[in-house]
Amino acid sequence: MTKYHRMTLTERENIYSLLQANHNQTFIAKTLGRNKSSISRELSRCHEDPLGYIPDRADCFAIKFARRNSQIFRSANLSNCVTSLLKEGWSPEQISGRLKLEGGGVSVVSHETIYKFIYSPEGQAQKLYLLLTRHKPKRTRWYSRKPKKIHIPESANIINRPKSIDNRKKVGHWEGDLVIFTNVKSSNVTTLVERKSRLVKLVHNTSKLTSEVVGGIKNALSLVPQKSLHTVTFDRGTEFASYKDLKITTYFCNPHSPWQKGGNENYNGRLRRYLPKKFDHKNLSQDLLDNIEDKMNNQPRKCLGFRTPAEVFYNRKLQYVALDP
Repeated sequence: MTKYHRMTLTERENIYSLLQANHNQTFIAKTLGRNKSSISRELSRCHEDPLGYIPDRADCFAIKFARRNSQIFRSANLSNCVTSLLKEGWSPEQISGRLKLEGGGVSVVSHETIYKFIYSPEGQAQKLYLLLTRHKPKRTRWYSRKPKKIHIPESANIINRPKSIDNRKKVGHWEGDLVIFTNVKSSNVTTLVERKSRLVKLVHNTSKLTSEVVGGIKNALSLVPQKSLHTVTFDRGTEFASYKDLKITTYFCNPHSPWQKGGNENYNGRLRRYLPKKFDHKNLSQDLLDNIEDKMNNQPRKCLGFRTPAEVFYNRKLQYVALDP
């Protein structure tokens, strides 16, 4: 990993030149070998300046900003005062407000600066976060980036799905979901359940990237006869964002409404018998999933009159169980 270093005046002069040439932030970031967010922060720091972005002014702003955030480290008296009050159970906001009220020989600092002190290497070494109300070893950002959302056209809402699909009279309507594990956030399993027959397809994924998840679904459904492939219904997870690649009529449940694909939810619960939440993902493989899929597709189901999903889906004749005499 490349170690981060502060932006130099030379880099700021290059940014100015590229801006004058009407290049966007993405191009500037690539040219300077910087993250796009770094360029965005750099430009926003000077957005109120009537002259716009000027390299030397931007450099002065950055120096002042760095000094302001490091003042608590430069003053032993201030650091000791803040640490002492934290041990008394005071919050950063109470400390900041009181220092401002009293003035005196101790510098005034904002509660934000105190939080930065707590989560700085010096503060982490002293485990100052344990003195806060919530003992979080890492700070939670209030204005962190929000999770991405899928753009779902109104026509793809489940309320527009034909009511005939609800009665489970015809094979070819599928429901899809993701099964995850508590001890790992990467490996997961896609479950695809056909509504009428309850036949399932299991797909092993090494990540939740939509390209991999939807790609795996596409490969799995390519093995299904076209006459048994009409629609598929998902929840609104971002892993299904590239659903259009499936080239199948797709519907999405309403937010926080997993019961709208109840057959799939029921199957996921039954699957936990073989893949509990604490299952060691190191033992997870497509071969294992194929074995589980075959076993469950050939188990009789009460909802199918004790026929198996495979018998119903492929319209097979009953396979009688041979009993020992």
